[in-house]
Amino acid sequence: MSENLPANANETLAGLTIEALTASGIPANRMILIGTKEWITGVIHNLHSVRFAEVGAWSQLVPTRNKGEMISVLMRRRVQDPA
Repeated sequence: MSENLPANANETLAGLTIEALTASGIPANRMILIGTKEWITGVIHNLHSVRFAEVGAWSQLVPTRNKGEMISVLMRRRVQDPA
C-alpha cells in the first residue's frame, strides 16, 4: 500500500493519525504499535483476548514511510485524581 504513495504522504498519514489522537486536549495515555500489518493485528487481538483493550479501540492501520510497516494507536483517557 505505501509503495503507491509519495514518501512524504506516508509520513503525513502517520503524523495526522497521531496528531488527531493527541490534539483533543484531553489528558490521555497512548500505546503505539509499529510493525507489519500481521504483527500489529496479532498484538491487538492478543491484547483483546486478555481484556486489555477492545479491537475497535485502536486506530486504523496507517502506513509509515518504511515499506511494509504500519502504525496503530490506542488512546485511553487518564483517570483524574480527586483534588
